[in-house]
Amino acid sequence: MKKIFVLFICIFMIISSALSLWATENKTVAILPFSVHSAENIDYIKNGIWDMLLSRLSSSGQIDVIKKHSITEALKKVGKKDMNEADVYGLGKELNVNFVVWGSITKIGNSISLDGRLLDVAAYKSPVGIFEQCRGMDEVIPKIGDFAKKVNYHLLGQVPPNFVPPTQTQPISQTKAPVAKSPEDSKAIKALKTPEGTYTAIINPDFIHGSRALDRKGFWMTKRYTIEFKGMDIGDVNDDGLNEVVVIDSRNVMIYQRDGKQLKLLDKIPGKTYSDNVSVDVADINENGIKEIIVTSMESGVLHSFVLEFHDGKYIKIASDLPWFLRVVDTSGIPRLLGQKPGIDKPFGKPIYEIVWENDNYARGNRMSIPEGLSVYGLTIDSIDGSKRERILALDQDDHLIAYEKTKKPISKIHVFGGSEYILWKSDEVFGGSNNYIEPGQGAQQTGDDADEKDTTYIQLRILTYDINKDGKKEIIIVKNLSGTGRLFKNIKMFTKSEIYDLEWDGLGMVENWKTRKIQGYVADYQFKDIDNDGNNEIVLAVVLSRGGILMPKSVLVAYDLKRQ
Repeated sequence: MKKIFVLFICIFMIISSALSLWATENKTVAILPFSVHSAENIDYIKNGIWDMLLSRLSSSGQIDVIKKHSITEALKKVGKKDMNEADVYGLGKELNVNFVVWGSITKIGNSISLDGRLLDVAAYKSPVGIFEQCRGMDEVIPKIGDFAKKVNYHLLGQVPPNFVPPTQTQPISQTKAPVAKSPEDSKAIKALKTPEGTYTAIINPDFIHGSRALDRKGFWMTKRYTIEFKGMDIGDVNDDGLNEVVVIDSRNVMIYQRDGKQLKLLDKIPGKTYSDNVSVDVADINENGIKEIIVTSMESGVLHSFVLEFHDGKYIKIASDLPWFLRVVDTSGIPRLLGQKPGIDKPFGKPIYEIVWENDNYARGNRMSIPEGLSVYGLTIDSIDGSKRERILALDQDDHLIAYEKTKKPISKIHVFGGSEYILWKSDEVFGGSNNYIEPGQGAQQTGDDADEKDTTYIQLRILTYDINKDGKKEIIIVKNLSGTGRLFKNIKMFTKSEIYDLEWDGLGMVENWKTRKIQGYVADYQFKDIDNDGNNEIVLAVVLSRGGILMPKSVLVAYDLKRQ
C-alpha cells in the first residue's frame, strides 16, 4: 500500500512540475502603438493595426498580451511620443513583460510600410527587426497577419498550428499542363519566317496552357508596321456587312480589313500634328445601323474627343471637341458609351456617366453606379456569376483586379481600413499595365506649375467578358503586360512582354482557366471579336514590338482562334 501511495505522490509531483513548466512557457508581451510618419492623418490606421496585433498575437494561446489600457497608462507615465530603445526597455521592465513590440508606420502615396522591432526585455538583446511593405490599403490586413506570424516565430520558435491570419483575397491558381504540338504549330513557325510575317519569338507555338485546355486552330499575323499602335477595335464601320479593324496611333485613324492572309488599308484619317490620340472604340451608339468610330483625343493637353461615321463613301466627323475621356463597355450584351470629365487635380477623379445620343449630338446621360475615383479605362460592368446581378470590374492604380458591388460612393470611402462591403474580391496578382500615358498636367484641370508635381497617368487596358466555354457564366479575358523592371517606378513604364488570361468566378474569387505563354511584345489593345468574318470570334492583339528611340517603332496585329474541345 505504501508503494502505491509513494508512486501516486511521484506521479502527482511529475504532473505538477510539468504543469508548472508549461505555465512558465507562456511569454508575456507588450505591444505599443506604432508611431506614424505621414503627410496625412492616418491615426485610424495606427489604431487599427494596434488592435489587430493585440488580437492576432493573443489568439495563439501561448502568448499573454498585456491589455491595451495598461499600456496606455504606462505610456502616460513615460510622457514621450518617440521612444528610444532604452525607453522601451524601461517600459518593459515597468510592465514586467518578457518582450515588447514597437515600431513605426510610414505612408508615402499609396504605399504603407510597417517597420517593427521586437525587444527581449529579460535578456536585453538587440531588438529583432520585422518589416512589411503594403502597396495599398487593402494589403494592410493580410500583411498584419504576416507580421504577427513573424513575431510568433521569434517568440515561440514556430508558428502555432491554430494561428490563421485573416485573408481578403483568394489567390489565382496557376496550374500548368503541357500542351502537345499540333500540325498548326509547324505551319505557324513556317509562316513566321516569311517576309510577310514577323519573327517566331512573337508568339510561342505552345500558345495556351491550363487546366482547361483549348484546341489551337492557329494564329495569323500582319506584317510589321513602322508605327506605334495606341488602340484598336473591330466592327462593321462602313456598312458593307463585314467587320473592319480600326487602329489609331498618336495622330491618325486607320481602317483596315482582313482579306484572306492580307490586311488591306481601306482608309486613313490624318490628325493634326499636335494631336495625341488616347483610345478608340467601335459601336453604334446613335442606333442608325452604322457603327461609329469613337476616339478620345487631346490637343495641347486638353480633351478634344471626336466621333467618325461613314457617309457617302467617306468618314466624316459627326461630333468633335467632346470634353470626355470615352470608353465603350459591353454591359450584359449591350454596348454603352461611358464618359468621364477630367478632375480638378487628376484626370480620373470625377464620376462616370453614360454618354447618349440626344438631339443629334452626344450628351451626358445618367450617372453610372461606379465608385467615384475609378478611371473610365481598365473597367467594365457585367455579371460574373451567371446571374443578372452586375458588378464593376476594375484595375486599380497598382494594377490589381477588383470586383466591386455597384455604388456611387467615392473610392476613399470604400478602400477603408478593415475592408468594405462594396469590395467583393481583389487579386493578389497584377494585371493590365500600359505604356499609353498622359503627361503630368494633361487632362486635369490644373495650372502648369501644379503639373510639375503630378504623376504620369497611364491609360489602362480593357477588361473583356465573354462566355467562351458556353456554361452560362461569363469569363474575364484580361492582359498582363510584363516588364523587366516590374512595376517599381510609378512614372516610368517599359513593358516588353505580355500574357493573356482567362479567369472565372467560382463563388469565392477568380480562378484561372488558362493563360497564354509569354508573348514577345507589349499589348497596346485587344479585343475578342470576329476579325476574319468567319462567324467566330478571335482574340485579336495590337502588339507593339518596339516603341522607337534608336529603332523605328514596330507594331503588328495578331489574331488567335479559340475552339472549344
